[in-house]
Parts: sequence; C-alpha cells; structure tokens
Amino acid sequence: MGNMRKQLPDGSKVERVNHLEQSPKDNLIDMIAGFFSGNLLNRENLRQVIVDVLEYIDNNQYDFFNEEDEYSEELKKEIEEADKVYRFELTICFVYQRIADTIARQLGDLEFARQIFKQSESLANSSADFSCLAGSIKEYLQDEEWYNSLMDKAHSNVKCSKDILAIYCESSDN
Repeated sequence: MGNMRKQLPDGSKVERVNHLEQSPKDNLIDMIAGFFSGNLLNRENLRQVIVDVLEYIDNNQYDFFNEEDEYSEELKKEIEEADKVYRFELTICFVYQRIADTIARQLGDLEFARQIFKQSESLANSSADFSCLAGSIKEYLQDEEWYNSLMDKAHSNVKCSKDILAIYCESSDN
C-alpha cells in the first residue's frame, strides 16, 4: 500500500510521520491503514512503538471497536482505495493481523510476528478473518501448512456469498 498520504488534523498531508511522536492509537490506525513506516526509527524505538500499540489494543479493545471514531469511515475508504477490492472488515482478528504484518515487514522479527499471528487466529471467527490471515501467513512466514489449515477453516466457516468472495479474493491473490 505504498505512496499513501496521511491527512493531519490541520488538513495538510504527509507521506510519513515519526511514529514516536504519535499516540499508540494513531500508530495502530496507521498500521491498519497500511501507512505505518518505521524508517524514521531505530530498531529499539520501532519495537517500543509496536509494543505500545499492542498494549493499547489489549487495554482498549472494547472502546476501540465500540466508539464512534472519526477515523473509521476514512480508514475504511483508504483501505478500499489502496486494495482496489473491497475485502476489509474491521475485526479484532484483522487488527492483530495488521500488527503482525507490521512486525514482519518493518521489524523483520518473524518469531514475534508469529506470536501475534497466533493471537489473531485465536480471535478469528469468519471466513474473511481466516482467509485474510492465511494470506498474511503465506506472505510473511511462507508457512504453507498453516496457510492451508487457515484456508480449510475459511471454507468450513462459509455462511454467505461475502464469505465465498473473501476466499476467492485470497485464493486469486495466491
């Protein structure tokens, strides 16, 4: 999702921010939207920002998913535009998956990412959750066995045509 621009509260747009200067909630939203970039941080600071985000979501999960958030509609629109295919649903599984994606991509710590992917899997409850998570597992961990297991779970959780579309989108990407 590269080359994204983030609109700041003053209306200006930037291509990157120093994530040490943002709140954990703003960093989480950047991770979900695919805007997060740790290139202004050293490895230790990047790890701390990620740990702060995990602590934030662990402590504020209920509020994050139930509050009327000014970011939610804009965030959904940004992701839809970046992906060009509507397959976004803000679930707790998806949030942890995006954090794990960030850990793998930005920090390069695949064991840490694996732990968060496992947490994401434990929170999955729909075909979309399982198929989207499977794509990340394959992309970042190259774990075919785990990918196939998640896709089996996606198939066994089909409840409507939206679920079939989520599986089809994942299968066509791989």
